[in-house]
Amino acid sequence: MKKSLYIILLFVCSHSFGQSSIQNILNEYKDSLSGYGIVALVDNGEEIQTAQVGWAFENTPMQIKNRFCIGSITKLYTATIILKLQEQGFLNINDSISKYISSHRYIDGSISIRQLLNHTSGIKDIITAELANASLINPYSDYSDPYLLNIIDTIEFEKGTNYSYSNSNYFLLRKIIERVADKPYESVLEEYIIRPLNLRNTYPYHSNQIDSLSHPIIENQDLHYLPKIGMNKISVGIGNIVSDARDVNTFLRSLFIDKEILDSNSLMLMTDFQTFGTTKIGLGVFEENFGNRTVYGHTGRIISYISYAFVDENTGTSFVLLCNNANDQFIDELIDKICESEKSGF
Repeated sequence: MKKSLYIILLFVCSHSFGQSSIQNILNEYKDSLSGYGIVALVDNGEEIQTAQVGWAFENTPMQIKNRFCIGSITKLYTATIILKLQEQGFLNINDSISKYISSHRYIDGSISIRQLLNHTSGIKDIITAELANASLINPYSDYSDPYLLNIIDTIEFEKGTNYSYSNSNYFLLRKIIERVADKPYESVLEEYIIRPLNLRNTYPYHSNQIDSLSHPIIENQDLHYLPKIGMNKISVGIGNIVSDARDVNTFLRSLFIDKEILDSNSLMLMTDFQTFGTTKIGLGVFEENFGNRTVYGHTGRIISYISYAFVDENTGTSFVLLCNNANDQFIDELIDKICESEKSGF
């Protein structure tokens, strides 16, 4: 491969809809998308509106049924599982992680599960652009848990004193889930979320063999045919769930609007936001402002996918945007325009 791949693994209205309103918004960008596309979904509880523009891959128009790796939105699923396990008495989010995680020189055993959930642990991030690139270029190298733990070679700050987004937190949360459930993360995700919600287009892994998968495109490179086994190993519980807009919406609404997954105490804990500078963080969820509307949810960026999944609880409206190019410069504008347009009733 001539160009090095630059992959960032971070680990991102209740009115009747006008006809094709969000489609009209997306259409404004159709001539600007080179070889990639975007899908959008807005659900006000009474009507679901979907739209798509651009390309799923070469000569194949994007459709709402296309699937995407949703990146760090995976963390919202992981946080939900942790709180569900707490409800069932398997753990307590105030537990020290030393109860579940082996001793490590640069991981303070007195860090709580809660501090992993809200990124206040001070643990160094294991995921770098270099590691993400390596996992694609050399997919069969050693990306075992001991290898990943060895990357943690410093302490960023004393636990609880600051905030810093770190994928290491959700790497450790995945290990805790597997410890208390005595089964792989993928099986727990199936048990607690995928099967109960009948999510037929959601997968706990990223595979080139998944039907209707939009190809990850970056700098005109199609990364679809690169093996994903290395990327999967470093991103379980962090950022490797594959889904489509409708399934992401089903999960969002079941969690935050219909309140079917977690009990009221768990939801209160999840959405008890702390402020660190311009960041408002709960447990696996962020509060944001799009189109002069306060929403909460998560974003994701991974091997050239961008994803947004947010709800406005006050109006019972959910928003999902998915894109297959991490260098796209329009999706931030789109989430603002769609939230603002819906707010004013189109």
